[in-house]
Amino acid sequence: MSENLIQLHNTDPISFKNQIVGEISKRIDALEKRLPPQKSEWISRKQASALLGVSLVTISDWTKKDILKAYRIGNRVRFKLEEIERVLTNSRNEVIGKK
Repeated sequence: MSENLIQLHNTDPISFKNQIVGEISKRIDALEKRLPPQKSEWISRKQASALLGVSLVTISDWTKKDILKAYRIGNRVRFKLEEIERVLTNSRNEVIGKK
């Protein structure tokens, strides 16, 4: 039973938490430095409509209203996944702010 027991001396819970969070932050920063930069992931209109849960007509409407930024590659329309996620986050924040 003593194998699962950890005792701390001369520390309060807040400083202990701060030490843990600080160490985790350092390790995350070190990992981020070793990872290669993220490349943009492109999705189609159909994938964007499925992700957002709206019709293709709504996707076209939002593109015309500059809610979504569309990129034309030849005769194809593509969206950056990170921009779609940003629109979702911003719209969620606006809804929360109105409550």
